[in-house]
Amino acid sequence: MKEAGDVWSAVADRPRSRDACVSLAFLALGVVLYAADLSVIGGNTGTPFDLPRWLGLVTLAAACGAQSLRSTAPGIALTACVVVVALDTAVAQSISVWLVASDVVYAVALYAGRRTVHTMYAALGAIAVLAFASVVAVGAGWQTVLLAGLWTLALVIAPIGYGRAIAEHRVAAAGERERSAILAQLADRDRADAVAEERRRLARDLHDIVAGHLSGIALQSAAAMAAGPASPITAEVLASVRANSVAALGEMRAMIDVLDGDDRAGDVLDTGSPAASVRTASLRRIDHLVTTARTAGSPVVVTPEVPPDLPPTIDVCAYRIVAEALTNAARHAPRQPISVALDADGAGLTLTVRNAVPEDTAAVTVGGHGIANMALRARAAGGHCTAARVGDEWVVTAHLPTADGQDVP
Repeated sequence: MKEAGDVWSAVADRPRSRDACVSLAFLALGVVLYAADLSVIGGNTGTPFDLPRWLGLVTLAAACGAQSLRSTAPGIALTACVVVVALDTAVAQSISVWLVASDVVYAVALYAGRRTVHTMYAALGAIAVLAFASVVAVGAGWQTVLLAGLWTLALVIAPIGYGRAIAEHRVAAAGERERSAILAQLADRDRADAVAEERRRLARDLHDIVAGHLSGIALQSAAAMAAGPASPITAEVLASVRANSVAALGEMRAMIDVLDGDDRAGDVLDTGSPAASVRTASLRRIDHLVTTARTAGSPVVVTPEVPPDLPPTIDVCAYRIVAEALTNAARHAPRQPISVALDADGAGLTLTVRNAVPEDTAAVTVGGHGIANMALRARAAGGHCTAARVGDEWVVTAHLPTADGQDVP
């Protein structure tokens, strides 16, 4: 069941419904005054034409009909209400009609345009001067003039002042809202400029420092491989260092392009030909990760083959998670066997990385950056990832739905 405040709020959002409710309220007030025998100004002493009192209800209904246009057509409402007040003054002199007129004057001051408000000032001023002149002409005492002035102050001047104050407050509030919106846009623009400048600074640092070091590693490993014969293990290690440094350079270049403003360059390595762009982070390149782990002394088994036609988001996310899991396994459990299982179905891709944990190995601290990053990447792709010790093994499990459309950080 709706509260009364909710009902009134819904009505207030519709001007016609609101005006109708106000008109009905004034009509009910007029009927109550009529029933209480308090409807005539100055008491029930009759009218100049000795007409029946119920004519006051007719003029009240007419005034309320004009009042129903108080916000949708305030100029028409004021004109009609002035005519009704003039007629009522002659035939009934009803207090309730003057109350309706006071509300209409307030509504014109609040809702009408500047030209209509100025026209109302001129018309009401002329009517007031004519009314006071008539009162003085008939020889009324100063008490009657004072009473007429108080009625004018209470029923005309005060509603006008109150309506104009609210109208000016609304204009000021609208100006403040517009100013706040402009300031918010400027703040967003400044924030975007600051982020873009920081990204460009990071791109410069990556290009000048990190990429330079990786280039040096790649050149030195190539020089060591060309220097002469070496043992099979040394040759394999040098080849792995060379391959990983070149791959890292490719990913570094893609990252620099992204930071420098080309968001489409993420996880892409341009090999020189427009048709030869390949994604550097892909399960199709999992052999590089496996080679690195095997070179570190950890035997790795991948079953089954990499699923084909994975969505790019899932492909990149799965590659990153496998890379982090293999790195952690080789670091915390060196020379222990590692298994990577890839299971793709209609619902998504499930990957599981297991490695044996020796009994003398200290417990891995849960909540490190690597584990947190894997969970974050999985959530960004719409899935989830867990990492925990199960018996004598450390198990990383990630489920990634195949629905594309998420961005991978």
